[in-house]
Amino acid sequence: MNTLAIPLWLDAVAVGFGGLAGALAARRQGFDIVGVLFLAVIGGLGGALLRDLLLQVPVRALTSPWLLPSAFVGGLLVAPLLKLLGPLRFRRDVAFTLLDAVSLAMYSILGTDRAMTVGLPPISCIFVGAVAGVGGALIRDVLINETPEHFKPGSFYVLAAIPGCLTYFVLRSLELPVAVSALVSIGVVIAVRMSSWSLDWQTGRPRKAER
Repeated sequence: MNTLAIPLWLDAVAVGFGGLAGALAARRQGFDIVGVLFLAVIGGLGGALLRDLLLQVPVRALTSPWLLPSAFVGGLLVAPLLKLLGPLRFRRDVAFTLLDAVSLAMYSILGTDRAMTVGLPPISCIFVGAVAGVGGALIRDVLINETPEHFKPGSFYVLAAIPGCLTYFVLRSLELPVAVSALVSIGVVIAVRMSSWSLDWQTGRPRKAER
């Protein structure tokens, strides 16, 4: 089954959202314009780079003429977005979390779709999708010297990506239209991620082994 029916423009949109989330993280750290644009590229393209390296296919982030500019555009949009949000910290936290959730959702689904294209088994497709979804944020957090949120007890991140990847795999295996499968699956990831953040659903710390 040839499942790579998700168009390039959706990849570009995903990169733009990831770039905007990366630029917001840079602004929160007080970076200058160079740092903002650098993190925009990392946030926008990190997931795509990891996805294509895992699948050993041409790196679409570099071979496409649209993806790198999309990351820069996302980075440049951070200033007007912050001006629109105003000085309230809560608004900015909501905006950052939502943008991160959208980027997570889109890249998780794109990663799953691309893995299905090369004929990987279901568990591998879901794994690649999850790695693609969290890759940009993971590299971004390491570069700004923060422990990646994925590894700390807190609201769902990887656990939000996995249900969306599984949903997409099942819907496409049932031969539902690509647009429907993608929109439903993206909605699942965003809903789980934002619900866990707003309702304070937490991943717990492992219990210490009893002596």
